[in-house]
Amino acid sequence: MKTLLKNFNKATYFKALGLELLFLLIFFLISKFFISKIYSLIVIIQSMQQNIGQFENFDIDSAELSEILEFREIVSQVSSSLNQLILTLIIFAVLIYLTYTIIKSAQWNIIQNNKLTNFKKYFLKFSMLSIFLHVILAVLIFNILKYSRTFLISYIFEGNFTYAPFVRLIIIGLILIFVFYLFFILYIKINKLSLSQSFKEAFKFKKFHLFFIFILISIMSALIVRYGLILSSSVISISIQGILVAFLITWYKIFLNNQLEA
Repeated sequence: MKTLLKNFNKATYFKALGLELLFLLIFFLISKFFISKIYSLIVIIQSMQQNIGQFENFDIDSAELSEILEFREIVSQVSSSLNQLILTLIIFAVLIYLTYTIIKSAQWNIIQNNKLTNFKKYFLKFSMLSIFLHVILAVLIFNILKYSRTFLISYIFEGNFTYAPFVRLIIIGLILIFVFYLFFILYIKINKLSLSQSFKEAFKFKKFHLFFIFILISIMSALIVRYGLILSSSVISISIQGILVAFLITWYKIFLNNQLEA
């Protein structure tokens, strides 16, 4: 217990916790708005595709003018909706990136210095790292959604527990946790080192037991969310879940920093 609380600064903790909660709140609001918008656009595109299906044997040479105009109108609507969908996804990604980079860079800087120190220089290095992180996350999340869909369809509608996608989901989940762990280390190292030196230090994997502690924290966070949603999916319940997860993640970040700087 003494090791877990070594060099633990309460003031720093609550500053970092406040920023963690702020990020979760903004992330939730942005995600709720854009996911709703994306879903509505997908529904529109699917309905338009069904209308296009009516023109499967459409022959423009023998078609009447009204049919040609109707077909062009449907194609135009599908194209417009696809453009809106792409633009919405881009705006969503940019807003999440900016929110993450601004708030998290301030949080990590405070965790390491108890206040914002040389923040402009730190922010530039943090933002460059975050680009790599978000690209990796996009690939991993895409694969998680793909294998989750395969597994859930088979399990819910067919009653079959398919091991192949389930095992892939476990592996991707561990990779996801490891990626966050690696970037946590990088966010600590760039406070005093250059980007190249930070990568060299991070890949030395000193005190690798800290990764297993992070796995434990991640499992605890997942259980809080899972059983919290089973009990209630109300705004109050989701808020409590977010606070509990923020408590755990913030504690781990400070603990990791203290261990690596010891």
